Amino acid sequence: MHAEQFMNAQVHVAHADELVRDVLARMRVEHLRMLPVLDDDHRIVGVLSTFTVMEKIMPRYIVDGDLASASYAPDIGVLSAHYHEIAAKPVGEVMDEHPLMVRPEDSLFSVAAALIQYGKHEFALVADQNARLLGIIAAGDILNVLSDASGEARDA
Repeated sequence: MHAEQFMNAQVHVAHADELVRDVLARMRVEHLRMLPVLDDDHRIVGVLSTFTVMEKIMPRYIVDGDLASASYAPDIGVLSAHYHEIAAKPVGEVMDEHPLMVRPEDSLFSVAAALIQYGKHEFALVADQNARLLGIIAAGDILNVLSDASGEARDA
């Protein structure tokens, strides 16, 4: 089975010039954790995820895992101020510029392996040779295919 056979072609997207706060508001309404960021030619230029935004908000020593050696942790007011700074920026300044992209002809197994190796998000963007977005695959999509396939095997 190839990526194009189980990808979701109905994808919500963001653009680099939108404000992070506006995109996060859309993501909350749609219950999304990540949006591909496209340029004017519908090419993928990055992704904006709740993970990426949180990573930008948190002080480096927390992100790097040095919290135990820190003499204090920032209070909620400091983190809230960081949030509002990041939320006021254009998506292009905050997005992850190296999203996981797979080809439509990639196998289910290679997409699963890529997701595990990438380890940052649980989504792969399916793109053509010009980095134009064709669809998206979530880790859950792969699990659904495997679940359905095992049901077919039991029924046979």
